[in-house]
Amino acid sequence: MIRTLSEDNERAFFDQHAGIVHGVLKKLGVSRMHSDYDDFVQQGLLKLVEAYETFPQDLEQAEFLYQFTGFAYKKVQWHMLDLLRKQQRKWANEMSWPEDLEKNQPDMHAPFEQAYQEMDLLKEMLPLLTKNEQVYLLDAVVHRLSVTEIAKKQEVSRKTVYQWKKRVAEKLSHFLLVLKD
Repeated sequence: MIRTLSEDNERAFFDQHAGIVHGVLKKLGVSRMHSDYDDFVQQGLLKLVEAYETFPQDLEQAEFLYQFTGFAYKKVQWHMLDLLRKQQRKWANEMSWPEDLEKNQPDMHAPFEQAYQEMDLLKEMLPLLTKNEQVYLLDAVVHRLSVTEIAKKQEVSRKTVYQWKKRVAEKLSHFLLVLKD
């Protein structure tokens, strides 16, 4: 049974059930100071409405209201866990900006403007790559290491480094148009 939340009932519904979303976030350790807290609340409220629409029992009967609360809590909790896992995977794949990168600029003799542009371009490229691809790009471009040196440094085979190189070239091919201009 799919029901819709009418505009007349939505204020009362959210007043009564919005605490579920905040409770889930608190239980998962997401504080109000988290940078994405408001986004998580909005996602949770959308999932709460979805729970209302898909709950199989009649919510007009008081005996099913308690069951709905548990149903909605679990639905919101699972959705929040999915969002947090996705965010964690994204953060795990992003590599922090190396501290020693400033002193290892690609060309120390280049004019300041050119070096700045190269660093800026590198900053745009890194988020598009996995952690291993980022390591390859930094070692190849900034540290100017050969494939063999990168393989030894990262303790992988040369074939693996060539695979990283190929994937980096594929992912960053659209930057060629920028560089040719």
